[in-house]
Amino acid sequence: MDTDTPSRVPGDRLRPTSRREQAEATRALLLRTAERLFAEFGLAQVSNRQIVEAAGQANNSALTYHVGTRADLLDAIARAHAEPIARRTREMVEAARGSTRPRDHVASLVLPYTEHLAALGNPSWFARFTAQTSTDPAYSAGPRSELMLGPHHQEGLAAVWEHAPDLPPREAALRGRTMRLAVIHTCAEQERAAADSGTPADWALVGGALTDAVTGLLLAPRHPR
Repeated sequence: MDTDTPSRVPGDRLRPTSRREQAEATRALLLRTAERLFAEFGLAQVSNRQIVEAAGQANNSALTYHVGTRADLLDAIARAHAEPIARRTREMVEAARGSTRPRDHVASLVLPYTEHLAALGNPSWFARFTAQTSTDPAYSAGPRSELMLGPHHQEGLAAVWEHAPDLPPREAALRGRTMRLAVIHTCAEQERAAADSGTPADWALVGGALTDAVTGLLLAPRHPR
């Protein structure tokens, strides 16, 4: 029997039967399960054993075997989402090049994220996962996520800061972190409300409101201390 040939199951769907396909399916299941548990309970409250059990795996070492270390697991979840966000960011950053409107540059960084959340459907867990990793003392996803998003994300950030008032470095860093957390935690709150109610979030509304708010925060004048 050729074990590399998918077998038919009811509904004419294909079931992976090769070892490679089975391993990929198991890995994907573990990542989805971990993302959901981390989003709902936090990183520190979820053990590898809980992830394995929730994914219906009998082998307690399945997570280590299919994914790797704890850091590997978090990076793998973030990377799976970063790739489509990066593609959309590239499109919007390129479209905004040369614009003299600060909002255009802010939109090129905010909207790819909210559009991706809209594409995930309801319920989803990535916004809450991002909120958990952004504040967990044992893991900071921010710098890693920005690197995963690639050079166009950095280009968009540079274009945004060109429109900001002249700020001392510490104040600029604080304002930047405030803008980032506003996006992350607003989206996490909207995602949680959507999951609880069963009504999908209006991500177009959220994206537009966040773009306006972040632009206002960016352009706010600095009052002398």
